[in-house]
Amino acid sequence: MRNISELEEKKSAVTTACRHYWTIEPADGPTSRGVCRVCGEEKEFLNSWSDASYKGKDPRVFDLPNMLEDDEEEEKEKNS
Repeated sequence: MRNISELEEKKSAVTTACRHYWTIEPADGPTSRGVCRVCGEEKEFLNSWSDASYKGKDPRVFDLPNMLEDDEEEEKEKNS
């Protein structure tokens, strides 16, 4: 049988990760400094979409399809 003090010691030994609640400075340049309100950790955040994960990739990934052209092509195929 375990006593309560042993359980409390085990609970305190377990480290929990902080669920950060960031306060980020206003954008002024390519990055902004953020500080976690809970633990005080600091981190830099990118301010520009182009500096994020799509940098250097084909910009056509952002093009939307023209639904009207697709419908016209289907009609032409049906009529042929």
